[in-house]
Amino acid sequence: MSELEKLKEKCNLISEQIKQIGIKNNSHFVIDGVIDVEKYLNAKYRILWILKEANSENDSWSYLENFKNKEWLYRCGKSILTLKRIIYTTYGILRDCQWHEIPDASNEKSFEPLQEIAIINIKKIPGGSTSNPTIIQSAYYENRELLKLQIETYNPDIIIFGNTMQFFNKSDFYGFENTEKQITEYGNHYYATNEKLYIHTWHPAVRGAGFTDEDYVTDIISIVRCWKK
Repeated sequence: MSELEKLKEKCNLISEQIKQIGIKNNSHFVIDGVIDVEKYLNAKYRILWILKEANSENDSWSYLENFKNKEWLYRCGKSILTLKRIIYTTYGILRDCQWHEIPDASNEKSFEPLQEIAIINIKKIPGGSTSNPTIIQSAYYENRELLKLQIETYNPDIIIFGNTMQFFNKSDFYGFENTEKQITEYGNHYYATNEKLYIHTWHPAVRGAGFTDEDYVTDIISIVRCWKK
């Protein structure tokens, strides 16, 4: 069995585990993980975004489907701030370009790199527009083995924490515990090893933090470039 086939099989099993969490809790659920396994394996970097929970209390859905759905992306790419900044940041990293070269989030070209990444939520059952830190921390402990399995299975080069690093135990990540923290002018924390880059950034939907979309995106891109020098 090839690496591609093995990863596809593992990803399918993980999706089933997430579905079972929803069934067990008699709740909606959101499937997360690698969007397109083949494109992820062939990407310039394997990027994993880690967020808190999906804002969709009344619906079950899948990142794996929606991030490939052009109609959904046209509708939500600019209107949902979290998605817009994920689109811009992901494009800038994977296409190694400057801010002015990144297509607008309503442009189909900007959607392409989304299929090359993985994205997961700590809490697999969706929530509302505002996350409760106590509930997210509890979800981490409940889902810790699954989250560790996802991280190990996807084996990302870069993990971008959308204000979620504080919920994890450092031992969940390879090389993290003995790595020095570095801080950028925008308050992003990052930890760089030869093989892995961990970025603890603001949640993509943060408002009133004193920076623009461009600031948010270019600071993360700069961290990646600095790591690869």
